[in-house]
Amino acid sequence: VTYNDILRKDGDRTIIDLGNAISKLDPQNEVFFDQRIETFSLGLRSRNDKWGLQVGHAIQLSGFVDYPKSLAEVIWNGNAPYIGQTLSIGPKADIFDWQEWSVGISRRIANVNIGARAKYLTGISALRTTEDRNTMSIFTDPDIYQLTLTTDYAFHASSVITSIDTAGLAFDIVTGPGKPSTSNSGVAFDLGFDAKLSERLSVNAAVLNLGGTITWKNEAAFFSSKNQYTYDGTTFPGSDIINGTDSLTFEDKLDTLNDIFQFVKTPESFESKLPLRILAGASFKLSERWMLGFNAYYQNTDRRTHTAVGVSARWSPLRWLSLGAMYSANTRSASNVGFHLAVKPGPVQVYFLSDNLLNAFSLRSSPAVNFRAGAALVF
Repeated sequence: VTYNDILRKDGDRTIIDLGNAISKLDPQNEVFFDQRIETFSLGLRSRNDKWGLQVGHAIQLSGFVDYPKSLAEVIWNGNAPYIGQTLSIGPKADIFDWQEWSVGISRRIANVNIGARAKYLTGISALRTTEDRNTMSIFTDPDIYQLTLTTDYAFHASSVITSIDTAGLAFDIVTGPGKPSTSNSGVAFDLGFDAKLSERLSVNAAVLNLGGTITWKNEAAFFSSKNQYTYDGTTFPGSDIINGTDSLTFEDKLDTLNDIFQFVKTPESFESKLPLRILAGASFKLSERWMLGFNAYYQNTDRRTHTAVGVSARWSPLRWLSLGAMYSANTRSASNVGFHLAVKPGPVQVYFLSDNLLNAFSLRSSPAVNFRAGAALVF
């Protein structure tokens, strides 16, 4: 499912159109996303090149949403096409963002460089559904159109949803950039090495986020709904409400949904585990201008594992210019052709890379995108 499958132009406005997207959905669907913004990183090396020191700061986000096709169908089509059917509409989610402050040290022994990094984590916001309580179903009686919604649903939240008001609009959602809190804290560690086995061959490996856990305490709460509610004789039109072409409004429906869910809020801390990442690679120098490479990647979270392997070639026609191409296969796709461009005029280094060349420049029509860019000063 892509951006263009969900949003389309209608004259001078952009409207939601889930019709194309729904036809592409599986009975159960997943969305995963990771983001890392490295705000600064400073590295120093000793004159004899044996010791290295690094400090840095980054803002990160990690998460997934798991949702049934029937949820999208009810949102878009309303309940009229599904009279007499019980539809599961409960989504699962584990989304959190945080800031990390890091200090690292490295030591070179002969041709091997070993490094370790400690990271202090401050959580910004989190939303995590409870694995064994994600039941949410809807049934429309074929005789008198009674709408019955049954819930046994619960989730934890910190600084995202502060309350669920049965007299208002369901969720009081905090918007705008969140603020990190030392009340939401944790630590993580990175370990790695690189070794020059010969004049041409080098290898490297790293393990990231060892022991990485954030304990959420700031505005942390547990929301629970266990209820069955029957709403007499109605159907709702779905898409017409979403795009504002029906006399019914979200407010009207949400007032009723508040009475259905009857969420109970309990202050309660909880934990989020950072994704564990393992990287390994090797490079072989064919000549002064050509380099071959191999890379492997593994990521593990509570809900998902992801593996990727790739091979690459790099050409450096000039001292300040590097061009490269790569092929990779991952859990989702075995046909990824990527590129990289690195420019080093003087002390400035700038790079762009993607593991899928076509997707990098077609964000709205691609179901998956991976793109990286960065700059550095080297003295």
